[in-house]
Amino acid sequence: MENYKKVVKSRIWMLSFIVILAVGLAIFDVFWASDEMKESTIYGFQSGVIDALGILAAIFLIRYKKLLHNEKELKIQYNKENDERMKAIKAKAGMPILLITSLAMMIAGVIAGYFNFTIFTVLIITSVCQLLVSLVIKLIYMKIM
Repeated sequence: MENYKKVVKSRIWMLSFIVILAVGLAIFDVFWASDEMKESTIYGFQSGVIDALGILAAIFLIRYKKLLHNEKELKIQYNKENDERMKAIKAKAGMPILLITSLAMMIAGVIAGYFNFTIFTVLIITSVCQLLVSLVIKLIYMKIM
């Protein structure tokens, strides 16, 4: 269980970094973003994605901090994460690499949005389609297995 506590602590550090980054970008958007940048068609989407990422990271951060203080909940979460059936289903659905590549494509799309709208659109749509296909496959395997 001590190894799992180390894993949870490393997740807390990563999530803290994401929250700080999202807050920093939100502050930049409010105070220092140029009017030209704010008038672009992609600005709202980019701000929303960054804000949503920060909020989700904060929610998971709170959840993991609560886990560290409750040994019973920590053990339940450990058992959920190490369930053999779910591991097999996730592997067949292409997780975690598909999730990582989709998130990388979304981040690249948000960055590319400042330069080219077409690349932004293609990357975002492709990453969402990847995630939807993976979700459908996961749901199918959950019914079958």
